[in-house]
Amino acid sequence: MVAVEAGPRVIVPHPDDGPLLAALSRRGAGAAGLVVAFALGHALLIQVGYSLKTSIADPPVMWPAAGLAFVTLWLTPRRLWPVLLATQFAVEVATAAFWMSSFRPGLVTLYAIANMAGALVAASLARWQIRERVFLRARELLWFVAVTAAGAVVSALIGTAVHAAALGGGVSPAQYLQLLQIWAAGQWAGILCVAPLVAIWFSPVRDRYPQLRLRSRIELGLFALLLVAACFNVSGWQQGGATSLLQLPTIIVLLMIIAIMRLPPRWVVSLYALVSLTLAVLLAQGSAQPTATTLFHDVGQLQMFLVTLAVFAFVLSVTLAERSITARLLSESENRYRSFVELSTETLWRIELVRPMPAGLPPAQQLAWLREHARVAEFSHSYELLDPQAAGTEGSLPWRPELSWTAAFETQLARAPGQGWSIQSLRFEVQLAEWRHTYLASFCGETQDGRLLRMWGVARDITELVELNANLLFERERLKSFVRQLTSAEEKARRATAVDLHNDIGQSLAGMAMTLDVARQSASPEVKLLIEEVRTQLREVQERTRNMVSYLSPPGLYELGLKPALQWLAVYVRTHDKLQVQLDAELREDAIRLDTRVLVFKLVRELLRNVVKHSGVDAARVMVRGNSEQLQIEVSDQGKGFEWQMDMFGARSGGFGLWSVADQVNEAGGQITVDAAPGRGATIELAFPLRIATEGRDIRQGTDHTRSA
Repeated sequence: MVAVEAGPRVIVPHPDDGPLLAALSRRGAGAAGLVVAFALGHALLIQVGYSLKTSIADPPVMWPAAGLAFVTLWLTPRRLWPVLLATQFAVEVATAAFWMSSFRPGLVTLYAIANMAGALVAASLARWQIRERVFLRARELLWFVAVTAAGAVVSALIGTAVHAAALGGGVSPAQYLQLLQIWAAGQWAGILCVAPLVAIWFSPVRDRYPQLRLRSRIELGLFALLLVAACFNVSGWQQGGATSLLQLPTIIVLLMIIAIMRLPPRWVVSLYALVSLTLAVLLAQGSAQPTATTLFHDVGQLQMFLVTLAVFAFVLSVTLAERSITARLLSESENRYRSFVELSTETLWRIELVRPMPAGLPPAQQLAWLREHARVAEFSHSYELLDPQAAGTEGSLPWRPELSWTAAFETQLARAPGQGWSIQSLRFEVQLAEWRHTYLASFCGETQDGRLLRMWGVARDITELVELNANLLFERERLKSFVRQLTSAEEKARRATAVDLHNDIGQSLAGMAMTLDVARQSASPEVKLLIEEVRTQLREVQERTRNMVSYLSPPGLYELGLKPALQWLAVYVRTHDKLQVQLDAELREDAIRLDTRVLVFKLVRELLRNVVKHSGVDAARVMVRGNSEQLQIEVSDQGKGFEWQMDMFGARSGGFGLWSVADQVNEAGGQITVDAAPGRGATIELAFPLRIATEGRDIRQGTDHTRSA
């Protein structure tokens, strides 16, 4: 299955296609190309199989087409199996019709069904356990050998039964068993000759590792020539009737062992295929006629030799390759680990316990155990800053209680077992030259069977962060002090402005009003009209001045306290904003500092202003509760509400607003709680810590300072 994109032709293999179809898809062939390639390859291997028969009526020395049928089904998706099996059947029937002088369709059909059944059983079993279809895992090889043997036996059982029936029942049980053995061995030898070859050459990992690459083509060619010569040598000595050890296939086995040690698996199985085909051809073509004095006195012995050699070469080559790759990966992993430890900018070290420590020991015994058996076995270069004795040391270092990190660790030893020997954010200091450095460390332990085996430690120098944090806190306190001074200066300026407006401008306006009254008594009617108009404008100016004075310095806030000021605010809001405010206040005025009193008044005024602007109702409730330790304020309404998270943490929209209310509360050391949601109103709670102003000194001082201003 492939995906085709518009524009330039790009064919992407489906992840379930398997390596065969994926390889053909990358070349633009796809499923149709796979079926055509299988048909041509299967026809060619059937021709080879017929040529390996000693006679047309007997089973072949091996049947290579069985290997191609099995591996094609195994490495392709199941949706193509019906097409591939139909292709296999058609090719086998057509080839049999070409080779047989007296073609018997029924008999040929049964033979084809036997071959198809063997391939289908082996492929199904292989897909059941070997899911990744990549030959680089030795544990899958035994299953591969077993499923190929099972497929060969299934094919032989059906084929032998058909063959015995074709002979008319003149086959004895001994002959039947011998025929079954030869048929199964031929099928198995054919599968082991072709299937590993195709599977490994189409494996996606064959070029991923250097161990799987061919080192020398000359070496490969030399092995091929020597193995072919050994095959002919064995065949020639058999014909001559000699019995020397060198006449036996030992020379072939030795050459294959050397090839396994020198070549990657795909070339080992290629050489085996060359050897097996050469020996089978020599036997079938009469170059090695069966005799009683040679090893290859019949087809069965040659088949057993080829099967044994195939299993030996395939399993051993893949196992050695897997071990070589594993060893290389482990070496690379160890090198990366050591480079990481030694060159890391963090301080890393590994603590090994010569004797594993039982995790259930009391803290005192754990401490004694660590001091006696713990060793710093590995560490980075930066660890030398924590332990000067580590400089130039090749071996392990003892557990030294006088070191800063060990002393800090020992203080946390009592709670370490309960945390799985994981200690985070352990802080300690180290004196380096003229400066004292601060480190933040974490430890992680490895336990087995309730015993602590080793621990890893990692530390970071946070001296700069500590200094920056200290400077930041200092500047923050300075900023708070400046804000408090500015706020105090602003309140003093407001109070002074209010006093000036009341004492100077207010009195001047009152005097002007009195003068106009006197002038009106002696004025003519025309002038009286003008004087009355001026008096009206003067009253408006007086009203605006009183409002301005009240806004700058609410009546009673400085002289009487917070509760009278809030009572005035409720009346003011009802008069000017048409908002009915239900005020419920019970508090100790002597416990509230002047700056807190002014701040609370401003916050309540701002929250009521928000009710007027955004709630959509004409009523609100203000409740104030205070004792000697805390002042609590609650402003609530039953309006349309709002998403308070968005208002609190969104961008500032100008003005005081809820964000500024929260900021002012936090600066004063208080807390704010918002309970609001669309459709169910809003409740804002403020809480401020208090301390009693001894004999009202703070209040009076604040009032005196204001008056003097």
